[in-house]
Amino acid sequence: MSKNLQGYLLFAILGMFVAYMIWGQPKIDVDIKSYELKIQMLEKRIDSIKTQNGLLEFRADSLNVKLADYDKEINKLKSQIYVIKRETKKKLDAVDTLGNSELQKFFTERYLKRFDRDSIN
Repeated sequence: MSKNLQGYLLFAILGMFVAYMIWGQPKIDVDIKSYELKIQMLEKRIDSIKTQNGLLEFRADSLNVKLADYDKEINKLKSQIYVIKRETKKKLDAVDTLGNSELQKFFTERYLKRFDRDSIN
């Protein structure tokens, strides 16, 4: 065989192979519409979840604000408790420094005034 004929034959075989690869392959049947429908359903679900997430974030923010308010109130009450404890301690320390005669005088005056008010004249 001549070299030209071999070249043409090789070129023809190669051309038939390429043509077979392009047009001769079996078609793959894919249901694109069902995938598009699934994608749309997933997009709706994602939008729904984003909406719920936004609502939850808003609720979390409002709870954080309430928590901050409660913390302020607790700190205010702690301060008041501290003042009450300090005043009570002062009064207890003052009573502890009184002698027996001063204590007797204090209670006598206190209860005599009460008995005088309660007595019928």
